[in-house]
This record gives sequence, structure tokens and C-alpha cells, in this order.
Amino acid sequence: MRLSQRYLQGRTDNNGHFLSDTSQSASFSFVILFQTSIVLLTFTHLASLLFPHLLLSGYIGTSVKAVLSIWIVLQMSEIFCVYKQLRAVVFRMLNFERLWKVTNCFLDEVLYSESTINGNDLRRAASDIHVPTPDQLAESERIFLPPNHLARRAISFGSLGRAKLEPDELHQLIDTFRNEKYMLVVGQDVKNKRRSTTLRKDINRVKYLSSAEIGVLVEELKQEAQENCHIVLHVDATNADIVKSTLALAILRRKLSEAIPTIEELEAIIERREDSVEELIETYGNRRSRDCMEEVTISQQHADQLFGTFLKVLSVRKWATPARFMFGRVSLRAEWR
Repeated sequence: MRLSQRYLQGRTDNNGHFLSDTSQSASFSFVILFQTSIVLLTFTHLASLLFPHLLLSGYIGTSVKAVLSIWIVLQMSEIFCVYKQLRAVVFRMLNFERLWKVTNCFLDEVLYSESTINGNDLRRAASDIHVPTPDQLAESERIFLPPNHLARRAISFGSLGRAKLEPDELHQLIDTFRNEKYMLVVGQDVKNKRRSTTLRKDINRVKYLSSAEIGVLVEELKQEAQENCHIVLHVDATNADIVKSTLALAILRRKLSEAIPTIEELEAIIERREDSVEELIETYGNRRSRDCMEEVTISQQHADQLFGTFLKVLSVRKWATPARFMFGRVSLRAEWR
């Protein structure tokens, strides 16, 4: 078995978006705004020479308060116009945030449909699966706010050393993903440890939590379970492999989240006054790949089954198919045989 880790050059913006589909439009927008500003300044200057009585200063005066008020109104109007301009932009090409949203909508349709629950095959006709079109997704896409936490590339992609895999875990994962160009790893990010939430920090208080606090704790455990798994890409992985691995990761995150006890189950354990409740919570928070190999394997198998249908759905819904440099470059990759 040969295993190595490589670092490739990659670029992202501050929000973790891939730059391959935004830099050109941003440059175009700046050029348009700059040219528009020049035209407006020229028009204003000519108007002041030809029609001095029409100037705004003749109506509002020249006091600092009046000028400042008008300036604030004009700045807000400009920001609103820029926002509407950016909101009107529709991308057919997927970055990772858009891909994550579309993938989850696809899985909502496929994994939780009535036919699937009744035991039918996961695969369905692409025309029967409704996911957002580029126009529909553009209406809800974040512009100034950062992407959803789980849709960040830094959370979803990582290295083999991020969870400090044991040799037996690594051998099992290589056997599972031998024919794939990606790997799913479960485990806490030991390189970049994040702050624990308040309830998770004070785990000794679990027995004394109210129903509302137990509900918050369950949501925190689900969020943590979805954070503590990531994709490791092979050095030869293409954009199609990135799409496939994202599909597998979305399935795995759902399975890990569904394994967390419900509010009723956790309340029942606490009412029985079992001393193992703290240990149970710690167990779910510290799960590793060796503890979830069944979920990892099923996620890989389901992704393999659904991948062809997913590509057809993307095409039917007018999304661009995975192409070279569609997602930019993921800087951290590994090699295994």
C-alpha cells in the first residue's frame, strides 16, 4: 500500500467560494459602476452650468445636517441598487455552496420520498426529481453574508491527518474507497479545534437540564456530528469526483445526525438516572471512522447508485455539468493504492 499527501495551489475568496465563476462578473460590475459614476459626474457638472437653479442645494440648503442627511440617503440608494444588481446575476455553474444546497434538495427528494420509504429502488427518473434551478437558487443565494457553516469548503474537505487516523482505520477506509477518487473520514478536527458549545462544555449538568435545554443539546450534538466528518480527495480526482464525494458526504452527515438520540430518548435515559448518560454523549461526540464504518460504507454505496441520476437531474434543471476548473482547486489531496 502506498500513501502520500500532497499540497496543490488553490485560491478562494474570503467566504470560501471558488473564484472560477465570480471573478469575471465582479470585474465587469466594477467597470460598469466606474463608467456610470463618470457619466453621472459629467452630467451633474453640465447641469450645474446650464441650470444652476435646479441644483439640489437650492432646495435643501448648505448646512452640514442637510448635506449629511442627503448623503446618507444617496449612499443607501446606491447600496440598494448594487444589491439588486448582484441579486439579478444568475450562475449556471456550480460552486461548492450551490452544489451543497442542490445536493441536499436532491437527497430530500430521493431518500425521503414515499417510494424509497416503501422499499423501492433509490434511482428515479431525473424529470421526477425537483431541485432548484439556477434562477430559483439565485433568489436565495447569500451575497454579503458568509455561506452556511456546513457548506464551507474548509469544513467539508481536509487531509488524512485532520482526524489522526489509526492504522486499522486507514486500512478499512482504503479498502472501502479503493475504486473511488475520494475518501470519507469521520473524526474530530484535531488540527483546528473549535470551541465546544456551552452545554457540551458543562456535561456534568446534563442530568439537570430542562426539556428546552435538552432540545438545544440534541441540536448541538447533531451539528457536531455533521462537522466531524470530511472528504479527502485523491490527487487524480476530477470535478466529477468532487460532485460524487459531496453527494456521499451529504448522505453520511444525515446518517450520523440520525444516529443521535432524540429529545424523548435522552429524557428517558436521564429519568432512569443512568450514570452512563454523560458517557453516552461523549461517545457520540468522539466518534471516529472505525465506529461508523457501516454508515461510511452505505454512504459510498448510495452515492455510487445515485451519482448518474444526480448528473441527469443537474442537466435537466439547466445546471452546467461538471467541467474542468468548475470548482477551482482543492489544495489538499492524498494518494493511495
